[in-house]
Amino acid sequence: MRRFYETERTLMDYREREKSRWLRMLFITVISIAISLLITFLILLATGTEMMPIIFIIATIAPAVTAPIVSWSISGLMIKVQKLEETHRKLAMYDHLTGLLSRREFLAQGNELLQMCQSNNQPVVFAYLDLDHFKKINDTYGHAAGDEVLVSFANLVKKTLRQEDLLGRLGGEEFALILVNTRVVEAKQKLELLRKSVAKMTINYAEQPLKITVSLGVADWDRPHKENLISLMKRADNALYSAKSSGRNQLAFAKLF
Repeated sequence: MRRFYETERTLMDYREREKSRWLRMLFITVISIAISLLITFLILLATGTEMMPIIFIIATIAPAVTAPIVSWSISGLMIKVQKLEETHRKLAMYDHLTGLLSRREFLAQGNELLQMCQSNNQPVVFAYLDLDHFKKINDTYGHAAGDEVLVSFANLVKKTLRQEDLLGRLGGEEFALILVNTRVVEAKQKLELLRKSVAKMTINYAEQPLKITVSLGVADWDRPHKENLISLMKRADNALYSAKSSGRNQLAFAKLF
């Protein structure tokens, strides 16, 4: 659904740019013709030259031909610059491998999300998801296999989420998830199902079946005290450490203050 809206928005942006480009070309052409006629008139008036119709015809045709070409080329360059800026912005927003939100964008959107949930009086659950023994996969099968694991894991998690939830790759094998309008009991059920799905998943790489597990550190947002995202993440990180220390492939929940 989110991809559909992004595609629709891209198409609308393209139509708006093209419409703006044509209007800009028309405006510049009309202005160029008007200026050309005015300058021609003033020169003829100042020099006392006879104001022959052919002179004004030439003064009209010249900018009518050259102005659209020049303005179209310039506007084309401007559009290319805008596209490059959009590309750079998207590269900064999304992780190049998994297509998930980057760390910086996840933190930015996460803060906005908490503010919205504070205003709407909605519960929030934050979770760290960390792949177990990921370094061993890289060391044994190579980084290409590791990349395949990360992509497969990200795709599996995305399938379990709602449109309003937030998912990002913070770096390496570490992911973060914000479940909106979700209470702890519901989050526990959902995340436990996700953990089991990951453990059941088989990733085929170069005819080699790979199995992975994930540890999760979960924290319930302390909305009454207006807990910020950094504090929420620290508590979830402590819970993740507990999950890892207790044998991995499990959920651990953070305690409130």
